[in-house]
Amino acid sequence: MHTTAWRRSGIAAVLSLSLVPMLFAPAQPPAKPKAEPARNDYFKGKVIRLADFVVKNGSKLDADAAPHWLALATDDGKIYPLVQDDGARMFFKDEKLLNRPMRLTGRLLPGSQLLLVVEVHSYLHGDLHDVYYWCDICAIKRYERKNCDCCGAPMELREVPAKK
Repeated sequence: MHTTAWRRSGIAAVLSLSLVPMLFAPAQPPAKPKAEPARNDYFKGKVIRLADFVVKNGSKLDADAAPHWLALATDDGKIYPLVQDDGARMFFKDEKLLNRPMRLTGRLLPGSQLLLVVEVHSYLHGDLHDVYYWCDICAIKRYERKNCDCCGAPMELREVPAKK
């Protein structure tokens, strides 16, 4: 019996010592709050060549950079350079869309004034219109000026009243 008591005491001591590291372990860092999903906003104004804005303000963009920079000049005087991707591509490919009243749906990239465009609407006679390119032959809609993927015919710019 004496041996059993020593064994139990030894097991208890080992278990107690195994818990010591837990006492000195650093506290778990608090869980990081989940990032809110990106929220889109409306931006109203005219898409302009950034080079024109820079010249108007007494400077000049390099000639090789100028074609790659467009910006939204808002009605309240702010300038938001456009991220050149699928959302803004129509402006880079079709000059007819520049310097006209537009409503861009998008969001600013974190820590910047760069505007990521997700949807484009124009204003015609004060009314909001969807903007896209259409192939009459194939009945295909695209969001950039190009030839139809199906038949190769040029696609036509369409601006139709937006659904309310």
